[in-house]
Amino acid sequence: MSKVWQTQLINLGIPPTTTSVYHPQSNPAERVMRELGRLFRTYCYEQHMEWPRYIKYIEWVLNNTVHEATGFTPRELFLRQSRYSPIHEAIECPPSASIDVNMQLIMANEVQNTKAERRKLRHDRRGKPIQFVVGELVLVRAHRQSSAVDKCIRKFFLLYEGPYSVAEVKNVNAYVLVNPDTKVTVGTYNVVFLRKYFSPIIPL
Repeated sequence: MSKVWQTQLINLGIPPTTTSVYHPQSNPAERVMRELGRLFRTYCYEQHMEWPRYIKYIEWVLNNTVHEATGFTPRELFLRQSRYSPIHEAIECPPSASIDVNMQLIMANEVQNTKAERRKLRHDRRGKPIQFVVGELVLVRAHRQSSAVDKCIRKFFLLYEGPYSVAEVKNVNAYVLVNPDTKVTVGTYNVVFLRKYFSPIIPL
């Protein structure tokens, strides 16, 4: 929001725009940041300071993953390179027919519009929030903070904690949770921060 930054954008011919406060869905960059957080969290949730080791690998994964919104990989749309396929490393395949760059962008735009329409339909059909019953096990959304002293990074923590047991239903939106082992009350939580807990399947 600084004047220097906005002036520089205008000088470069880039109109500065802003998004609604506390609404990251309106900022496309936030979707990428969420995906980065998910990937780093997968590999270094126990050792946060190990994250630099995975930068190159995660960059490669993102560039070679087909995005649902476009139907193409960033490698194809932005780097103008053919789609990577690990099968090509194992066997020799005939060259695939190349697609004109402009046609590629048109196809990506059509896919994106179709996906947006589907998301709107899912949003419109979304019903009431899930309801839990006393004794049911749930996970609670974690709200941890980064700490330079403890060398902890907020985005690398697991998203949910638990499981906890529902001890009381305050109303359709609020639940009192307890530790299932000690029966000590953890707190009262809104349903938007809760997820149903599924016990892990242990192979025989």
